Amino acid sequence: MIVLPKGASITIPDSIVAQYILKSFQKTSININIPKFKLRIFIDSIQRYEFPIRVGRNEKKYLEMSGRVQDLKTKTGEGFVFKHFRNPRYINPVNNHQYLVTRRDDKKVTKLSQIPFIETKINGIRNGQLIHPTTNPITLSKAYSNGCIGTTEADAWVIYYYAPINTKVKIRYNLNVTNEKGGVIILKDVYHKN
Repeated sequence: MIVLPKGASITIPDSIVAQYILKSFQKTSININIPKFKLRIFIDSIQRYEFPIRVGRNEKKYLEMSGRVQDLKTKTGEGFVFKHFRNPRYINPVNNHQYLVTRRDDKKVTKLSQIPFIETKINGIRNGQLIHPTTNPITLSKAYSNGCIGTTEADAWVIYYYAPINTKVKIRYNLNVTNEKGGVIILKDVYHKN
């Protein structure tokens, strides 16, 4: 994936712009609605970005990584970005084996991306629920993961930029949402809560 194509330019902020950016991070929050399969980034009350995501499956499964049966649903609550994994290791939680390559949706086998993973602490608990890229974007807008929140590789870079340590994170399960015209839409109850 080419990040800076030929002829592109990059701007390095001066100290005044850098201070503005640092202050804006203090007003930044991440908001995730599980049944809508969306991650939104807000600065103050203004939405800056909205990205499609995948969430945890509605099942329980034994994961060798934890040594027990886990509820794979993405957990709801409020918290913050606790840690970044800048050199992530890809581990299959089912068998606890590391893997170094992946088969993408286009059937190509490639090395795994080295885009930082974001670890959250929700309701005071570090439950291993990460925000990280997937090399299989066909799984977005589905309950497909082992509990993590998956994004495209490009979106993961933007989220990482807006998610320094201590960035507020809210993960919710709202079935009733408002569309652009102000009408109410009832989303599919992917976890059969109601």
